Formats: sequence, C-alpha cells, structure tokens
Amino acid sequence: MIKFLVTILGLAVAATPVIARMGAVVASFPSPTTNAPWGLARSNDYLYVLVYSSPNRVYLLRWTNGSVLSSWITPRADGNRGLAYSWGGHVWIGCYQNDTVYDCVDTTGSVRTSWSAGHDPYGLAPNQIADGGYGTTALYVRDSSPSYVWLQSLTNGSVQSSFSIAHSSASDFAYDHHNLTLWGPYGTNIYGYNRYSGLPVLSFQRPANASVYGLAYHGYYLWVACSNRYIYVVHCPREYPAVQPATLGRVKALFR
Repeated sequence: MIKFLVTILGLAVAATPVIARMGAVVASFPSPTTNAPWGLARSNDYLYVLVYSSPNRVYLLRWTNGSVLSSWITPRADGNRGLAYSWGGHVWIGCYQNDTVYDCVDTTGSVRTSWSAGHDPYGLAPNQIADGGYGTTALYVRDSSPSYVWLQSLTNGSVQSSFSIAHSSASDFAYDHHNLTLWGPYGTNIYGYNRYSGLPVLSFQRPANASVYGLAYHGYYLWVACSNRYIYVVHCPREYPAVQPATLGRVKALFR
C-alpha cells in the first residue's frame, strides 16, 4: 500500500520539498479496468481516470493506491480524450468527436455546462495557482493538428491566449504551477513546455516502455497513465529549488 508520510522536524514554514531526481518513479498501480487510461486529473482528495472503454467512463480512485470508489459514463459515449479538475468538484472532459468541453460534477458525471472549443480538445489542464485546481479560471486546451495550445475561459470557452507547441501530440497533458510548465508526452520522453512560447525547457524519460496517454500534476508529482494500463507517480520537483534556511528546520517527504 502506498503511503504519503510527511514528517515535520523543527519549525517549518512554507518549506521546500526534498530534492529528488525529476522523473523518478515512486509508485505505480494498475488502471481500474483492462482498457487503456486516456486522461488523468487530480483533486486534493481523488485521482480521476478517463478510460477508453465502450462507452467511455471516468473512474474516481483513491490516489494512494488506485482503489475504485465510483465511476460514471462520459456525457458523450465515445471520442473523449482530455481530462482536468478545477476547484469545487469540476471535472472537465474534452471530446474530439464534437470539439466540445464538458464541465461535469466529479462524483456523478452530471453535466453543469459545456462549450465548443473550436478545435479538437485532446488535452486539458487547469491553469491553477495551487494544487487541486485552486484558483483556476481557464483551461489550457491542446490540439495536435495544428500543434497548438489555447487558454480558454471556464465559463464559455472564449480564447484568452494561444501559442504553438513544439511537439504534436493527441494525448492529454498537465500544468505544473511550480515550474510554470505544461507537461506533455512525445516519443520516449515527457517534456515540460514554456507556457507562453510552447518550447521545451525540461524533460525526462517516460516511466515505462509504453505510450503515455494521460498526465496530471499535484504536490510536486506527475501522475502518468500509459498504454500498458498502468498509472505511475513520478517526482516532479522544482527544477531549481531554493535552499531552505537552517532556522526553518527540515521537512522530509516520503512516498512509499
């Protein structure tokens, strides 16, 4: 069983996480079904997995061990790819069959609203300012042809900004609010792209010899869904962590 243990020694205020190798696998568990997981999203409490079954379903899992708590059918039965979470129980689903993004209740799948993306929404990521989709007012939405990212309003999908992205991919992606990068798969690597230019600035090797389909970011970790029907948790620390003052004590974060 995976356990996340935080031991605080001394006086720790806004402490920096332990420096670890970016991309190191710290945990893994199987997808909730024998079908491939096509999208991932993280709240502070749960992991959401979009499975490309017939019909497509979203599974609500315990993030600690992957055990299934519930599931629901997507608003459109097929053609779904991107997944994202924003604060307040909003699960966002991208459907490339009708170029639509759906806002669903995270526990039931009931549709709150939907809007046309104007392109294939293969990847979704919340433009969050903290973990669990906190402070999200817009979604990063990715298409593969053209290889582009749009920042689109949660309320109606209006485009706030856009940029080309260096690598073309029809997979889901994630936003890292610490490194200020968008993580996406390409070839055998996972790349971190500048959120304004779309150029790669960080990278590490994918966690398994399998295609990467889904990504989600939470708490200095990337959650990676692969074609081998496994979900991996990998280290994704700040690229250049600040040195913690000795007066603040030290924090140990173990994922085991």
